[in-house]
Amino acid sequence: MRIGLAQMDILWENIMENKKKTEDFFQSARENQVDILVFPEMTLTGFSMNVEKTTETREEQIHIFQDLTEKYEMAAVFGYPKEISPKEREEHPDWKSYHNMLAFMDKGKILLNYAKIHPFTYGQEGEYFQGGEKILQLKWNGINVGAFICYDLRFPEIFQISSGSSEVIFVIANWPENRIAHWDCLLQARAIENQCYIVGVNRTGEGGGLIYNGHSAIYDPTGKRLTTFTEQEALLIGDIDSDLVQNVRTHFPVKKDRREELYQKNNRVFV
Repeated sequence: MRIGLAQMDILWENIMENKKKTEDFFQSARENQVDILVFPEMTLTGFSMNVEKTTETREEQIHIFQDLTEKYEMAAVFGYPKEISPKEREEHPDWKSYHNMLAFMDKGKILLNYAKIHPFTYGQEGEYFQGGEKILQLKWNGINVGAFICYDLRFPEIFQISSGSSEVIFVIANWPENRIAHWDCLLQARAIENQCYIVGVNRTGEGGGLIYNGHSAIYDPTGKRLTTFTEQEALLIGDIDSDLVQNVRTHFPVKKDRREELYQKNNRVFV
């Protein structure tokens, strides 16, 4: 499977200009025979807390990717904000009003629609966005896929759950330059400790007063980086082989030594 990383300089809250950029990435990806094209978090708006403006165009944002995945006959992973559903509001009246979403779309259809589990409270996201409740997985073209968003990367427990069957885990982000060393380290660590491919796509450029410098990458199950390294807007490409995941896990069976029952109990003892 060939994966394209659309390390995009997202124009702040400018959906139509970002649409043009997005199609440019699709064109380049098709020329390079990419199977899945992965974009950063909140792809067409940037990491904006101006939620009324960014969510009122939710249907338009989804429609843009429906058109592009059909036109270019390519799957895509992208991010967008949305309001919680009336059913969720009825069941959870105390919830915040929005979800930060990741969609896996193929031929115009959303096959996986994940709500970010951990809103970034340090960046005020928790004031507007409700954390999701489900770890989602998808089998696509014979490969088991998982997906998370940005701040989720700091919480290894959910990656261990996902990698119980996932061979590839996508992480889309708006991760700022001043903490980029954490991004680099955590992406590689998640690949090594979960023995799976980690595909991390970050934005570049400036948005909302923050500087972003990319460092998008694919790491294989041994922690080897498969893509070139750049801080500029670029399409990065890497090939993955799900057989490698099984080979690594067979020859170095770390997961068989996990003690799940112990981890789920409060067995801390102060002496």
